[in-house]
Amino acid sequence: MAVTLIRATLLYAAIIFLIRLMGKRQIGELQPSELVVTILLSEIASIPMQDNNIPIIHSVVALFVLVSYEILTSAIGLKSHKLRTVLQGHPVIVIRKGEIDMKALKKLRMTVNDLISALRQKDVFDVSQVSYAIFETNGQISVLLKPEYRNSTVSDLNLHPEDSGMPFAVICDGRMIDDTIVESGFDADKIKKLVISSKIPVDEIIIMTVTSDGKAFIARKGDSE
Repeated sequence: MAVTLIRATLLYAAIIFLIRLMGKRQIGELQPSELVVTILLSEIASIPMQDNNIPIIHSVVALFVLVSYEILTSAIGLKSHKLRTVLQGHPVIVIRKGEIDMKALKKLRMTVNDLISALRQKDVFDVSQVSYAIFETNGQISVLLKPEYRNSTVSDLNLHPEDSGMPFAVICDGRMIDDTIVESGFDADKIKKLVISSKIPVDEIIIMTVTSDGKAFIARKGDSE
């Protein structure tokens, strides 16, 4: 039992390390080659956990080889458009200037119902409102609505609001996040002064964000209860 636990722990740590090594895109949006590697990683890792007679080093080596291939092809793909096309394919326009491209749908082996379902997942329930729809290489659909159906922006209204910058979470669950504090452009002393002025102890703050212009937002634990 102890041996199985140790082997599972080692493989778990190896998989986490390798997924992190492959990059954040691997976690969010899988390309075909990345999906294959992810499936193979899980299959290879499961074998030694089921059979303690198989040396764990064999699986670890295989895992590292697979990830090395993925990293190598990704690096080459950055410089080679042809290789990227072979590994990932290319986006396909299925609605062009408001017209559904049936040839493109047949190429993707999709029906109109499949297209409408994908549009609904983008909160588009009326296909007549769509100007362009594109199936990306990761299987997601991108939608451009016709001008009369797009949300108005501040530029459309000729407004010029001030840009206060991106809020940085400098305190989470009662702990100061040093890396984020540095990215925010402030230092720990400045954050502490803001906390003191709020009269809320750090350990009672569930989230605190600051913007580049010094605006702070603090949510106290239990405020939403």
